[in-house]
Amino acid sequence: MYRNMITLVRGVQRVGTVFKHSSNIIRISSFNKISTASKAQIIDGNNGERIYTSPYGDIDLPSLTVQDYVWKNMNKWPERIAVECGITGRKYTYAQARDKANCIAKSLKNMGLQDGDVVAIILPNLPESPISFLGILEAGLVVTTVNPMYTIDEISRQLKFSKAKALITCGTIAPNAVAAGRAVLPPNAPIIVVQDTKNSSVPDGTISFKDLIEKGSSLPPIKEVFRSPDELAILPFSSGTTGMPKGVQLTHRNLVSTIVMTDNSSTLMNTGYQDIIIASIGFFHIYGAVGLMLPRLSDGAKLVTLPFFTPDSFVNALANNECTLMYCVPSMILFFGASPLVKAEYFKSVRSVFSGAAPLAETDVLRMYEKFGITSKDLQIAQGYGLTECSCVAFLELSNRKFSSIGRPIIKCEVRLVDPKSGNDIANTGETGEIWLRGPNIMKGYLDNEEETKKTLQNGWLKTGDIAYFDDDLDFYITDRLKELIKVKGFQVPPAELEAVLRTHPDIADAAVIGVPDARCGEVPRAFVVLKDKHSATEENIQNYMKGKVSEFKELKGGVRFINQIPRNATGKILRISLKDHN
Repeated sequence: MYRNMITLVRGVQRVGTVFKHSSNIIRISSFNKISTASKAQIIDGNNGERIYTSPYGDIDLPSLTVQDYVWKNMNKWPERIAVECGITGRKYTYAQARDKANCIAKSLKNMGLQDGDVVAIILPNLPESPISFLGILEAGLVVTTVNPMYTIDEISRQLKFSKAKALITCGTIAPNAVAAGRAVLPPNAPIIVVQDTKNSSVPDGTISFKDLIEKGSSLPPIKEVFRSPDELAILPFSSGTTGMPKGVQLTHRNLVSTIVMTDNSSTLMNTGYQDIIIASIGFFHIYGAVGLMLPRLSDGAKLVTLPFFTPDSFVNALANNECTLMYCVPSMILFFGASPLVKAEYFKSVRSVFSGAAPLAETDVLRMYEKFGITSKDLQIAQGYGLTECSCVAFLELSNRKFSSIGRPIIKCEVRLVDPKSGNDIANTGETGEIWLRGPNIMKGYLDNEEETKKTLQNGWLKTGDIAYFDDDLDFYITDRLKELIKVKGFQVPPAELEAVLRTHPDIADAAVIGVPDARCGEVPRAFVVLKDKHSATEENIQNYMKGKVSEFKELKGGVRFINQIPRNATGKILRISLKDHN
């Protein structure tokens, strides 16, 4: 499946249009007709490589650290709200956020942390999350972001692998984070706790985030030293759905390059007012951190943070904030189209909706359009493709027409399609191969894992493990993960395709498909479905529904299983390994 689909926000040419729809005004962005009609250029390599380059032109990349890039325009909007908690209303202006990040940097250095030491952030989306992130980087330290929903064992594993020397967490999840920290961190390592609610406390032996800031305010400035953009910035861990998690080494140059490459490949206009974004995509994930948090703070946007996505909290934040941009995962698009809580009026100022982290089915988009009484001309939905190892983004889909496509390579991102068996480059439309990527956004490698690094990086090319093809317009399409494709009598069956069809069934709320062993076919598809409230369907009914909608070899010969919830990670990616436990 798609690894980390992510979307874009700014562009080179920006033209705005306002459409009136009934009593609502929906502000949208026009797309650059030249760039969306253009094709990627094809370059022949010295050894028979067929290299596809971006159709969006070229651009010079700044040589800056992440924190310098984010704060570069801060003096233009010091009194704007930078981050605000969508639950408690706790907020910081840009001037306050910048000052507090500096205080964190000074305090961490004063505690004895050395350049290059790793600090773990184990936080849900709070106003203090980006401030902590940028403060750690300003101190010359490295951030490893940890899923706040992890168990003690999962947190301990990442702290150990990353060699973390300190951590920042919050009162709500402190028991797990503190227990893991005390078990794995060096003796007397700083454990800092944000009091995120009125009732949250700071455990004994830990440091209050407030005290950390106050201490930093009285300390002298950090000694100025040259910070190379090629120094390690963050150490996220790649998805464990196809193997054990691995520490991905991303430099300041990787992250800044990704932001600039993505923003300048898009054609969505910026109207000059402050964007307001409901930030429910976890900042611990590459999508939330590099796709949303860092670029939008560099633009002076207001991030309304939600610690965790719940229907009530998200809808309440929409009702109380005039949202202009939306960052979503496909399950949220599904929620918009199905839930009576979501009203068209909440979208009156939204100029673009961005879906990422997993495939977005056209049927789910059309359901949302139908509910709101709008069309693709009224509200643009943009998608893209990337993965942690390429710092988030590699492709963008801007046409608002090809929902199954990942679009075209971003500026400075080169692409090959390589046949996994022969090793030869794919040259014809419709033929599938593994996506290989090259560019300034590609990781240094996996931390302390030379074997996996050599498997994944080959002569500067990142082997993604994702299978794709391109059409006559040189738009690319993911068929599925190399290891997740279902092989039926030698035919490749992408689970995402079957899942999109299943979700059109009137009784099905959600669905996932995996391959199960079969003596005659090798593998056959099996569906796991969640039924809508007060709806019923039988296995036979669902199997018959698929007949005629998909090829015979794609039918659900492995049967149908009914479950209460499809297991997904924090960004909506289906955890297929977990489904195998249901067999």
